[in-house]
Amino acid sequence: MSICCADIPHLPGLESIIFRAGLTGGQRIVRWPYVAENDSIQPWVSGGELVFVTGINHRRNERNLCQLVKEAIASNVAGLVILTGQEYIQQIPNSVLELANQYQLPILEQPYSLKMVFVTEVISNAIVQDNLLGKSVRLFLTKLINGFDQAPELIHLRAGDLGISDNHPFTTLALRINYLHPNTDTENYQLMQVNHELELHLGGILKRRGIEWPVLNYDKDLLVIWPLSENGTSELYKELEQILGLLQKRFPEHVIYIGVSERKTGLDKLSDATEQARQALQFAVKHHHQRIFFYEQLGIARLYAAIPNRGLLAEFCKQHLGELCFARDETTLEMKNTLNHYFNHFGHLQQTADTMGLHRNTLSYRLNKIELRLGYSLQDSFLRLNLQNALLIEQVLFHHHNIEEKADMPDLQHD
Repeated sequence: MSICCADIPHLPGLESIIFRAGLTGGQRIVRWPYVAENDSIQPWVSGGELVFVTGINHRRNERNLCQLVKEAIASNVAGLVILTGQEYIQQIPNSVLELANQYQLPILEQPYSLKMVFVTEVISNAIVQDNLLGKSVRLFLTKLINGFDQAPELIHLRAGDLGISDNHPFTTLALRINYLHPNTDTENYQLMQVNHELELHLGGILKRRGIEWPVLNYDKDLLVIWPLSENGTSELYKELEQILGLLQKRFPEHVIYIGVSERKTGLDKLSDATEQARQALQFAVKHHHQRIFFYEQLGIARLYAAIPNRGLLAEFCKQHLGELCFARDETTLEMKNTLNHYFNHFGHLQQTADTMGLHRNTLSYRLNKIELRLGYSLQDSFLRLNLQNALLIEQVLFHHHNIEEKADMPDLQHD
């Protein structure tokens, strides 16, 4: 859906622009054209720009052009277009092209005879038209995600009008990026900025893989419609591992999770697929031990999520969790986290303590405090099973009501 560097020479009237280097980065998305008029571009760009280097207002030598390539990489611009001719930059030095190839930064060459005002107009119009189409597609898909009721035949016709195919199998991916150690409001604001950058970077990865579906925003998550081949889950997992590796390399100070829905066919199933992907994502974020989590792995939690009587589930939680039920204060959350680790290691104290980075005596002390608050012993296997299920149901209920960590649980009796 987006305009990328590789598209530029194919736009009407821009056929004389030649791709010279960084071809492997050709799918980098162009957010807007920018004409560089200063010695340095870094203070003037914010990422995604296609930077035009004319040499008219500032003399460009080999050293300066190499500097611009390095600044472009550091600022995550889409690419550089260098104008060449007899009067200013006569040719692009090989060292500049080699450096661009090394960093996979697209460099295009434009003749001075091609007027800049025409070039920027063509590119800007293409971006605007693409954005308008993208907004229409996003609006259409967002309505489907939110359960907008339409007959499959009408959905198919509307998808055809927008130029998207809805008859191939797909899965929905839900992604979330978190700070490793979130503490302040400043970090939360920065996380919003990083989330936007993640959206752009992910869109570029999808385009390089020939996936034309846009990246969608849903609450604090990003959603991707991923077309499926006949390959099984193992092949999909390998592909997603590669994607996750690329994203983590780009955002090393953050942790990224991916939830994956079941295989679906037809956009009328998009709402169900999104709910499944977000449920899988919720469990990935909660348990931390697995960055990519498939809906099929949820097991019995899928049954709990399908029970329409939420009040019945809430009563089960209150019965077995007691005063811990739905409480979100720091002490209670620590107790629940300890219980989850304890159950994940089948009640093995030393393994649980090692995983949590605790001394075994500290873990035993915590478990004793938990037993006092629960009012029963964790040595009873039947009560322990009920408690483990109560914790699982509580997570399902929190996800179903989209409740933040510090929010109170609403009355579920009449759901």
